Amino acid sequence: MVVANFEASQGESVLFVSPASVNQDALVKAKNTTGDQVGASGKTAFEAMERVAEAPLSKSSYNKIYSNAIPPINSVHTPQVLSRFLSTLIANGTLVLFEPVALEDLDASLCPVTRKEADLVSLLKLTGFVDVNVTSVEPVSDADLAEFVKAWGAVRVEQGVGALSGKLGVARIEVKKPAYEVGQKMTLNFRKKKTAETPAATKKSVWTVSGNDDNGEDELEDEDALLDDDDLVKPSKESLARPDDCEMVDGRRKACKNCTCGRAGMDVEDESDNVVSLDLMEDDDNTSDDVVDVDPTPKEVGGCGSCALGDAFRCSTCPYLGMPAFNPGEKITLGGMFEKDDIDI
Repeated sequence: MVVANFEASQGESVLFVSPASVNQDALVKAKNTTGDQVGASGKTAFEAMERVAEAPLSKSSYNKIYSNAIPPINSVHTPQVLSRFLSTLIANGTLVLFEPVALEDLDASLCPVTRKEADLVSLLKLTGFVDVNVTSVEPVSDADLAEFVKAWGAVRVEQGVGALSGKLGVARIEVKKPAYEVGQKMTLNFRKKKTAETPAATKKSVWTVSGNDDNGEDELEDEDALLDDDDLVKPSKESLARPDDCEMVDGRRKACKNCTCGRAGMDVEDESDNVVSLDLMEDDDNTSDDVVDVDPTPKEVGGCGSCALGDAFRCSTCPYLGMPAFNPGEKITLGGMFEKDDIDI
């Protein structure tokens, strides 16, 4: 039978974890032995393996945990149990656990223990423990194996012992919790260290400009050498004047079709020649007494040349939009309802 040695220091808190079917005499003996070691300032406690995950264990409250160290040593640690051990231990606390491991590949239908030593070590590291140390792996004797088979609920104990003889061992592993708490915040300093410099060296590095010539002086580029002779010639007024290629009509330059130089806005003809009258509607007797003269001359001249043809031929910015087609100088009469007010007083 595997026998565990319990060690503790003065003032420490120690937790024992075993299955509910633990040997009561062995448990009392372990607690008494450890209680003498921790003294009055320390404490010892026990918790069943089956309820560790839900037990009201305070965080960072135990210096050392002995798990599955009291016979029968037949329980397997789940990831949830190991995570609870990690949170219950104080920073840099120690966990000593015993667990049966398979010495060779075993079928889950034959034995509930299929995890090997390497698998258990990997699980402990993934949980967050450090300094994983496998102190021993002892083969399970047939007498102890019979107790294991009974605890697992097998009916044919002898048949189970014969099938598993020499294939199981008990590993004793000691691990530690990291020296910091889970979720603890730490400040990392990524600032580069400054090298000590003398004041003279610092001043030199700031103000001295090193050159590539032998005298240690920088050679500056001559800005006059960057200009050609043509760059130095002053431009004349004629060369800067805008070319005027507008057509001459009656001694004056007229704006071209689709004028873009701005001359179209300056060509304003006599207003009296561009007055037209609009006669959109006649009276019943085809007579109209009042004539409204409308000056269709726009403030700006359109560039499409189709202003008099009607809206179908006019551009979107034509000043004659909405007016009927007309001939320049034609007088159009507004009659009918346009000669009367809409509101009677």
